[in-house]
Amino acid sequence: MVRTPRKETRENCHATFAVKYCPKRDAYIVTKFVTEHSHRLANSREVPFLRSHRCVTESNIAQSMSMRKASIKTNQTYDYMVNQAGGYMKVGFTSKDLYNRMDFERRQVVLDGDAEAAISYMNAKAIADPEFFCIFSVDEENRLANFFWRDSQSLHDYCCFGDVVIFDSTYKTNVYDKPLVVFVGVNNHNATAVFGCAFLVDETADTYRWVLRTFLISMKDKKPVSIVTDGDEAMRVAIDEVFPDAHHRLCTWHIMMNVNTNVNNPEIVRDFSYCVHGGLTPVAFEQHWQQMIDTYDLKGDWIEMMYRKRKRWAEAYCSGHFFGGNTTTQRVEGMHKNLKDGIGRGMKLVECMPRIERSLLRLRNENVKDDFDSNNSHPLLRTHLRSLEEHAASIFTHDIYKLIRNEINKEAKLILVQPVRNNEDPRVYTFSKFGRPDEKWTVVYYKKEQHLQCSCKLFESSGIPCCHMFGVMKCDHMDQIHPSVIMKRWTKDARRGSEFVVKSDDVPNETIQMARFGSLSSDFNKLCFYGSQTEVAYKRLKAEFGRLNTLVERWKEQHEQTSLNLGCHNNVVRDPIVAKTKGTQTTGSKGKKAPQCGECKVTGHNKRKCPKSVLLVREEF
Repeated sequence: MVRTPRKETRENCHATFAVKYCPKRDAYIVTKFVTEHSHRLANSREVPFLRSHRCVTESNIAQSMSMRKASIKTNQTYDYMVNQAGGYMKVGFTSKDLYNRMDFERRQVVLDGDAEAAISYMNAKAIADPEFFCIFSVDEENRLANFFWRDSQSLHDYCCFGDVVIFDSTYKTNVYDKPLVVFVGVNNHNATAVFGCAFLVDETADTYRWVLRTFLISMKDKKPVSIVTDGDEAMRVAIDEVFPDAHHRLCTWHIMMNVNTNVNNPEIVRDFSYCVHGGLTPVAFEQHWQQMIDTYDLKGDWIEMMYRKRKRWAEAYCSGHFFGGNTTTQRVEGMHKNLKDGIGRGMKLVECMPRIERSLLRLRNENVKDDFDSNNSHPLLRTHLRSLEEHAASIFTHDIYKLIRNEINKEAKLILVQPVRNNEDPRVYTFSKFGRPDEKWTVVYYKKEQHLQCSCKLFESSGIPCCHMFGVMKCDHMDQIHPSVIMKRWTKDARRGSEFVVKSDDVPNETIQMARFGSLSSDFNKLCFYGSQTEVAYKRLKAEFGRLNTLVERWKEQHEQTSLNLGCHNNVVRDPIVAKTKGTQTTGSKGKKAPQCGECKVTGHNKRKCPKSVLLVREEF
């Protein structure tokens, strides 16, 4: 494709105004003045578009870069500057000028290559954060392949809540189409905690082995109890090898989507959903599965494959293993959506990483707010077991307390089937539910060991005491929740015992400069607001700003004299090539699908040059 030549703006105009300094008279003398122009002069509305009248200043760039870090687009930044200046005629440059200058600044950052810039950014993070961890790998051509990192807060969160890990990959986050993998978990507020991020070269089993082993090393070899992923086979192979003792569960949402894709019968889908979510025992599951197979005469490789994987998705087999109430990858999918609000396919790695960090800061700020609310407010009590509810509200966070309150409310419908002898150990309590007399649940209370165990296995699966356990507490007149069913990870004190303070004595110069810019901008915004209220204040501030501008110009000259241009050096790590993910389709140039002919639907030509159309025209003639 031939690029369209740029428009010619030179008119060979001889209009001149020449001035020369005369030392004898100590004055400037006009030596030449030609008034005739060879072109039409710009009117007052067109003057701002002249190149001589357009300039994007350093302060404009600083403001634009600050807003860009807040995920504000360049066109929105330009609109803000126009509004701040009082109109398009007064802003001093066009939106194209701002785009060009911003692109120049971006290219300056990656002067030595995007990979080197990303590594340098991580080195700066490591200087400020002693517990920061980052590692990368290169391919045979010394190009950046895999890239994993996590900060000290992620390590702290993993030490407290790393028993359950959920991870998945997402696409269209960078210019190289590298899959982004985010490791997340659930904290004591039942909210998302991020443990680490990685850019991968591909989605093979070897790559997932690398990232899982790296993740394990970064977390001081602490292995998770349970892992939740989608049905990717490469992930399963890597997890079985790196975390052989972890309970691996497949996302039930993806399972049901797979069922809807392969089965068109709504009745089969309903029965399959009962196999997935129904509170069945392993024996009852096998019976229901065989009955479903016989009823609908289900055969084929897909149904056999689903049966082989049943222990990874059926509630009958997953019940009793702790997953923190997570049965899907919804948490990591939600994190992907939050990240994609700030990053996209056209961004380089060094641009993606600060955006990802900003999303994490936003998420962690919400977690701090949750801590504050839980420690400085008390919910209203409204259940029939007031003392137990009050105890739950005092030790658990608000979000977990709501789940426990629901279980206390359910206890009101329970009926103790048979009396229990107080001298027995262990004591066995059998409950049924009002309106459902055929269903029975058994709670065993080991008096000597001070331990409760229920047949519903809700506590083992999610760490929340079930309504049947509250039935036992009511029968034994307990005024506090039994200590054996209080899981520390859900309490307000979940982080106690693992707290640490991150030292940040050596902060990068760029971070300090941006903080200074933000502080000065805030102060000057306040001055401008009050100075614009009256004419007297406006003139006084304009005079003061003129004096300050003279001072700033001297600082600028000193800064330019002391600044050193280090230039570029040979790349140690080369930029990666565009990755081909599992969802990649065969495309034409620039990542677009090859165009098809509107007549014959074949690629390689258009409707105007279609052989069929040409043949029809010849036949007419």
